[in-house]
Amino acid sequence: MKGIVFIAIASLVSATACGYPEYAKEGHQSDPHGSQYHEGHFYHGLSHRSVMYFAPTKDVLVDEFLLGTLINECALEERDVVTMVMTKDGFSSPGWVKDTFDYSKLVKMYDIKEGDHKAILIGKDGTEKLRWGPTTNWIEIKDTIDAMPMRQAEMKRAASRCSI
Repeated sequence: MKGIVFIAIASLVSATACGYPEYAKEGHQSDPHGSQYHEGHFYHGLSHRSVMYFAPTKDVLVDEFLLGTLINECALEERDVVTMVMTKDGFSSPGWVKDTFDYSKLVKMYDIKEGDHKAILIGKDGTEKLRWGPTTNWIEIKDTIDAMPMRQAEMKRAASRCSI
């Protein structure tokens, strides 16, 4: 029985060590979630790009943005884009956004002015890539993403599945 317990514990330790290879890196501070410490800041490598749309209320402009996400769903999924809508009055899409993010902190962090409709494209490296106002030019967003080095590498690995 002791042998079985030892094997079970050893396999858990091995799985953890394999799952978090950044622990093995010399001279690096990191955490088990993939964040790495670089030049005084933690870098959180993301598996997706984000478009965050901020608005005062769920109005016609928010509905227009949400419709655009549906129309461009294939292209957004192919580019690993997660879209989020947050309004000052509490609406969010998807619904989990309001439980995960604090609207007031995000508008302060991204310098969104009171009453503005603003959208921000965040790259997989966690940095702001594009910012725009109330209406969204989906072609510009796709072109901006497609010009990114990470996206260029992704396009070399696989052909577009969204072409008709």
